Amino acid sequence: MAEQRSPSRPAAAPSPFPGRRGGPGAPMGFGRPKDIRTTAFRLLSYLKHSKLLITVVTVSLLLNTGSTLAGSYFLKPLINTYILPGDFHGLAIALFILGLVYLVGMTAAYLQARLMVKVAQRTINMIRRDLFDKMQDLELRYFDQHPHGELMSRYTNDIDFIQLMLEQSLTQLISSALSFAGAVTLMIILSPTLFIATAIIVGIMALLSTRIGGKSRTHFMQQQALIGQLNGHIEESIGGLREIKVFNHEGGTNDTFRQLNQRFRSSSSQASFLAGMIMPIMINLNNISYAVVAVFGGILTLMGSFDIGSLAAYLQFSRQLGQPITQVTSQFNNILAAMAGAERVFE
Repeated sequence: MAEQRSPSRPAAAPSPFPGRRGGPGAPMGFGRPKDIRTTAFRLLSYLKHSKLLITVVTVSLLLNTGSTLAGSYFLKPLINTYILPGDFHGLAIALFILGLVYLVGMTAAYLQARLMVKVAQRTINMIRRDLFDKMQDLELRYFDQHPHGELMSRYTNDIDFIQLMLEQSLTQLISSALSFAGAVTLMIILSPTLFIATAIIVGIMALLSTRIGGKSRTHFMQQQALIGQLNGHIEESIGGLREIKVFNHEGGTNDTFRQLNQRFRSSSSQASFLAGMIMPIMINLNNISYAVVAVFGGILTLMGSFDIGSLAAYLQFSRQLGQPITQVTSQFNNILAAMAGAERVFE
């Protein structure tokens, strides 16, 4: 009697993984989030369980940002009111008050970071639990049609991006935006004329940061897609090792792995290179801005239209202004990647 062959194990197959749609290396559909609003509201539904903690984090964030801005602006009265007149007793009191301001900021920063980690861990725990519960209810056909490594990447890479966004990126983005808005407002109050020179360089910084950040974001998204494909191929290669050897697909499997690995290396290199370019460019432009502001501010001071305390405070804000721009671009990329990952998880 002829040996019967299992219907799920055909005699010949073009793929080393019979029954799997598309095979390894098939597109996973990862990219920009298709519906940010829906994904954001769904994430917020998880955050509602931590309302009190988020309220404390928000207050701490405002205190931390406000103390940084207040500390920089405090240079004006320190120099004009106490240092130049020689009032050292008043200077000691003012420095004590300044120390208290920074102490409040440090305490608020600690609370913000500590509590946001707690919020993130609680949220990620609920998302991972719901994802696992959902997978228990799916039909076997779903797992036959999706590589196991790609599904595992939702538990690891995608959820890791969400965790990073909740722990760091979201609060840093809001803090940077508030710091930038506050610094610009105080710089305009100190010297509208001097701010024109600063605004030109800030505009160049924002343009370059947006251009480079956009290209970097594209490569990071490709990198995230490729790591899912690579994991899927590795997992299926190990799980389907018997079929690979039976049908002599070792060469094809190795070729597919090399192609995926090379594409991942190329995408990761480009993403890291472009992301690494942003900081040096911003630092150098910020130094140029600082030098230009110092020259023009010095001229205005010599002409009597600007005081030394205001110049010192303005230079401090000028030094700080480039950092929020760089952070906003960097954290915005992380948030987009997290939203795309969340969208994949919620699928």
